[in-house]
Amino acid sequence: MTGHLRTHRVLLVILAVALLLRLAHGITQDHEAVFGAGNDSAWYLQNGIWMVTDDLPGPPTTAPLYLLFIGAWEWLLSPHGAAIIAIRLCQAILSTLTCYFAYRLAWTASKDRRAGLLAAAALAVGPAFIVEAAQVLTETLYIFFVMGALWLYVDFAALPDAPERPPWRALAVAGVVFGLATLTRAIPLLFPLGLAIHLILLRGWRHGLAQAAALIVPFALVVSTWTIYNVVAWDTFVIGGDGFASFLYIGAREWEGPEATDQQLAEDVPELSPDELTNPDRDDVFLTGAQRAISEDPVGYVTRRVKQLASAYLQPHGTTFFDGPSLKDMARDWLTDDRSLNGLRDLVGGQGFWPKLALYLFHYTALVAGAAGMWITRRRWRSTLPLLGFALYTTLVHLFLLALPRYLFPAEPVWWISAAAALVALWDWAASRRGSARQTAGSAA
Repeated sequence: MTGHLRTHRVLLVILAVALLLRLAHGITQDHEAVFGAGNDSAWYLQNGIWMVTDDLPGPPTTAPLYLLFIGAWEWLLSPHGAAIIAIRLCQAILSTLTCYFAYRLAWTASKDRRAGLLAAAALAVGPAFIVEAAQVLTETLYIFFVMGALWLYVDFAALPDAPERPPWRALAVAGVVFGLATLTRAIPLLFPLGLAIHLILLRGWRHGLAQAAALIVPFALVVSTWTIYNVVAWDTFVIGGDGFASFLYIGAREWEGPEATDQQLAEDVPELSPDELTNPDRDDVFLTGAQRAISEDPVGYVTRRVKQLASAYLQPHGTTFFDGPSLKDMARDWLTDDRSLNGLRDLVGGQGFWPKLALYLFHYTALVAGAAGMWITRRRWRSTLPLLGFALYTTLVHLFLLALPRYLFPAEPVWWISAAAALVALWDWAASRRGSARQTAGSAA
């Protein structure tokens, strides 16, 4: 009892630190800068207020929930800076709750509360998570829903093994939250099918299919609200979100900006008129262009996709939020052209060096220790397979679509959950070695 009480107190401290760090960073940002033209945040803010006030000039090209979230604050608060403060405050809270979900999932996956505390602490002080909570972008809300849905599924729906007492309510709520995640970003549209396979493995075909239906039907009902809206309001059929075709085409080529993409598309589909090429509703054009790009050089396509995915994994998300030259370029230049103490001093004292270094350390620790943790916890597949499945699903989606560090970042909490299990196991192994060494020394004495 005392141990559990101590764990709860440590967890509360971790969550308090997480919230304070996010508030301190978010409140000190320029709340007007996000409205500058040419950035994704400005696009979300403009379309958000249009959606809330029903002034959209055309069918939305993205999932709606984040637009509604920020648009509601824009509509309620004026001037605009007040809305940005409210958005950042809400996202700080959502990001802190995500730390709690990581605690629960790591505890369940490893059967060790220490791993839960370590996972929560890593997300609490991780620079990328702190910085992301202040961005007017979809990641914080999306990660909150995904992690919340995984927690509901793993802790309440997947673990009970008795088919005569199926967790119908937990499955339905998890399905709803997965639906909300899909209405934030359409990427997890097919992920519940993977959870259906997991339930069949757990419960067998008969009970597994019934429980999968309890998850997927609420999920489908939530996602269908967006489909119905688009059919009624715009006479357009959309499931989850638009843009898959364009991301597939960009993945088949290279992303060099919108103008370069339009020019490349005109070369790939020369039979179309300029009006057809610039039509906002041009999914068929993107699919045709992607098909031709892949068929003309399939080996090159596979090579480009693997290279881009590997590059997106090796580059931590968040380095662009800090001013200064690329840390990777600076280190490479020092190793190849300098290698002097003065050059090293300049490197370490360069603008943005320490926060970028922290991003690299946290990211690579998550990847390396996370891979080890996935292997260590493989026998607990009943609770770990959904987590591994989400990381793998995110990876495979962006193997075919455009892969950027930002798009892979939502899987980072899962890597940290597995990393926590590995790091706790490493600590226990080192402690046992130290104990054995002391015992041997005592016997020798």
